[in-house]
Amino acid sequence: MKIKKIDRRVKYTIEMLKEALVRAMQKEHISKISVKSLCELADINRSTFYAHFRDQYDLLHYIEQEVLANITRQLERQDFGGEGPISFQVLNLILEYVQQNASLFKALLSDNCEPGIQREIMKLPDIISVQIYEGVDERVKDYLSVFGVTGCVSILQKWLQDGMPESTEQISELILQILYHGIADFNREAR
Repeated sequence: MKIKKIDRRVKYTIEMLKEALVRAMQKEHISKISVKSLCELADINRSTFYAHFRDQYDLLHYIEQEVLANITRQLERQDFGGEGPISFQVLNLILEYVQQNASLFKALLSDNCEPGIQREIMKLPDIISVQIYEGVDERVKDYLSVFGVTGCVSILQKWLQDGMPESTEQISELILQILYHGIADFNREAR
């Protein structure tokens, strides 16, 4: 389903379905969630569900596209002339969005979701990787990208699970320090 201008009743129905899917994914994998159970959680009938989505995966895809569009829109509106490197500002903006939508991201970044969204969210700040990958062989870039995305997603999962005790700025700095300098810098700091 494409994101478009929709009337208030449809918007409400879709919001209820999104919330139902997020709640359901807190407990079980997307493959084990039925349309029937989503409809019961959202308190709508199945014909209403099918008027908007083919199945639970279509609803998940809609949510993913909406999240990516919202993050992209925020990035496009942002003036990155402020404090700190652009990579920090971009990542921090994404983390602020994650923090504001914590329950959604707990579901999207959990093992109960398909892994595609995790990679897509972390690919958004491509500006971060530009400095890291200058002059690097294409195959090595691919390995570094996979390593970086997996690490970033794992940090976000842990941060969300722990209740986000660190600020978005602290997590942004941690991720960038690891991406730019690796974990060896932490051993040097401890000495």
